[in-house]
Formats: sequence, structure tokens, C-alpha cells
Amino acid sequence: MDKILAVARREFLATVRTKAFVLSVVLMPGIIVGAMLGGGLLQKQSAREEIPLRRLAVLDHSGAVLSDLSERIAAHNAERPNQPFELEAAVPETPVEELARRVRDGTLYAYLVLSEDAVSGNGGGTLARKDDSLQVGRGLEDMIHEAVTAARLREAGLDPERIVQVQSRPIPIRELDGRTGQPVASERFARMMTPFAFMFLLFMGTFGIGQGLLTTLIEEKGSRVIEVLLSAVSPMQLLTGKIVGMVAVGCLLVSVWGGVGFASAQKYHVAELVTGYRLLMALLYFLPGFLLLSSLLAAIGSACNELKEAQSMVFPLSLITIVPMIFWYYIAEHPQSPFSVALSYVPPVTPMVMVLRICADPYTPLWQLASTLALLWVSVFAAMWVAGKVFRVGVLMYGKPPTLTELARWVRYS
Repeated sequence: MDKILAVARREFLATVRTKAFVLSVVLMPGIIVGAMLGGGLLQKQSAREEIPLRRLAVLDHSGAVLSDLSERIAAHNAERPNQPFELEAAVPETPVEELARRVRDGTLYAYLVLSEDAVSGNGGGTLARKDDSLQVGRGLEDMIHEAVTAARLREAGLDPERIVQVQSRPIPIRELDGRTGQPVASERFARMMTPFAFMFLLFMGTFGIGQGLLTTLIEEKGSRVIEVLLSAVSPMQLLTGKIVGMVAVGCLLVSVWGGVGFASAQKYHVAELVTGYRLLMALLYFLPGFLLLSSLLAAIGSACNELKEAQSMVFPLSLITIVPMIFWYYIAEHPQSPFSVALSYVPPVTPMVMVLRICADPYTPLWQLASTLALLWVSVFAAMWVAGKVFRVGVLMYGKPPTLTELARWVRYS
């Protein structure tokens, strides 16, 4: 046991003293905080930015929308005088090709063509701009939609201003958790991204740190340092010590990142999204998830002589681990769907899927929590047993990397 702890201590200190680890501890929280602060600052800066006058030509074949659109353009200019639009009424005989030419030569920012039945029927319009700014395009489309709607209401004998007043009157709704009665976060974006943040935390803590174990093994094997270490400890003690040391590194990293996330949630008044229960469950799934992945990566690292060989063997495992990244939104929106529940019982991705589900639905059935954790730990012991067999043979093997058949033979006979 003392030898295992000595190896673990050496692995832990060797990792946390590297510049890469220090950067990962500081950089990831910095990115998280920067994203939270920078998004708001960039949005404010975007609103203050000076943009030259943009001319919009309107070819209104319906003859009923131009005045309403002019009102909305005027309201926009009053709200954002530094980003004004100017409306130009094109005569009905104006060819569209002429408007397109003016957009190309820069005398027009955009042109809008409305069909004759845009108000009386189901017709629409065509908007052509000289750039692809999403925010500007969305703003113009909203103003056009509002103007056409107002014209349609007026044609139906209704008062558009009265209807807008009724529709725009706010209806205060206070959202509560139906089971606890506690208020839920009003920040919808934060609520949507919280499951992804927890999942990404586990992904970086497991796969990111596990890759370090793989790289270290290949470097020590290539430099023959591994042979010196094996003169003092057994292969199993060396493997166990390395994994325990990297688990300590992963726990430290996840604790720092989790602490930054918790402090940020407190500061921005969304503390109910980063609760102690969610952090505890993330830790409970992180430990077996990291042990499982690091055991597999250690087996691969001991069997390979170069990083390129290891990367080809790790690739299938990488494909499996990114499955939750691909389907995270569906899992977060449907945490109790058959697909989400089934994916929870695929051991390499169980931690990430379960953390997604728990963040989306804190009342995930207890039997699912217990069964997935039990499956994870059984998988850990099986993976460590296989890794020990492969490590015992592969750590001193050089030359051509083994095939899957040879790896199976090592497990069977070692």
C-alpha cells in the first residue's frame, strides 16, 4: 500500500506542477467568467456602435404597408439614433433588377418587395440585404412582420394600436418548483445551459486528465523510465498508483471549476441552478467514470510505443464519449425518455448522461441513480482487471503495436 501511495503522490505532484495544469486550473474558470461577463459587455458595445445611415427601398405592391413600416423605422431610429435606417418608397414600375443593382453598388443597404396580396391574402415579401448580419436581419424582419400585421388588422376593421396595447401589457408570472415550492431561476438561458456546463465539466475532468495518463505512460515507456520504476514496484502497484494519483488530480481540477461555477451562480443570483445536491451527484459519478476511463487509457498507453499508435486506438473510445455532447439538448429536454434512460446504462458515457439528466430533472428516480452507479463500479473493477492484465505484458513490450486478438490473448493468459 505504501508503494501505491508513493507512486500516486509522485504522479499527482508531477502533474499539478506542470504549466499545462496551472493553465487549465486558471484558464477554464477564466473562460467561464469571461463568457458570462463578456457577453453582456459585447452586447452593450454593439448597441453603442456607430453605424452609418442605411437606406431601405420598399416596393409595396399592396399599397397598405409602407406607412406602418415608416412608423416602426422611426421608432427604431428614436431608440437607436446611432444606427439609423432611412426608408425610400420605390415606385411600382421600378424593376427589381434596378434595386438589386443599387444594393450591389452601395447606394442601397437593402430592398423589400411586398406582393399585392401581402395584406389581403397569404402573400409575403422578399428582403435582400448587402450583408448577413443576423441581428439586423432579425430586427428588419420583426418590423416588417409588425407592419403587415397592423395593416391586416386595419383591413379587418380592428384597431391595431389598441390590440398592441393589450398584447404588450406584461403578465407577471412567478415560476415555482412544483415539488418544493421554491422559486426557479428566471434566467432561461442559464437554466438551459446548466446541464451542459455540468456535463462539460465531467467530460474535461475525465477525458482531459485521462489523456494525460496515456501520454505519461507512453513517454515513460519510450524513455525506458518505466523499467526503472518496475525494479522498485510491481506492475499492478505502478498502475494502481498512477490511476489513484490522476484521480486526485481530476478531483482537484473539478473542485476548482465547480467552486468557480458555484461562486458565479451566487453572484448572478442563480444559486438554485448550482446546488449542493447537483455538485455531490457530479462528484459521485465523476469518481467511477474517471477510474473506468483512466483504466482503459492506461491499458492502451501500456500497449503502444508512440502517441500516434495510441491515438488510433483511442479514437473509437473518443467517438463514444462525445455521444452525450451531440445529444445533450435532447437529453436535457427529455431526461426520462427511453433514449436518455437507455444511454444512461452505457458505462463509458453514464456519468455525463446522468449528470445531464439530474440537472434537467433533480427528481430522477432513485432506482436509476443506484443502478447506474452500481453498473459503473462493476465496470470499473472489470476495466481495472483487464487493464492490469494488459499492463503487465504491454508495459515491457516494444515494436509493433498489438492487435485486438493479441490483446485478448494477453488478458487470457497473463
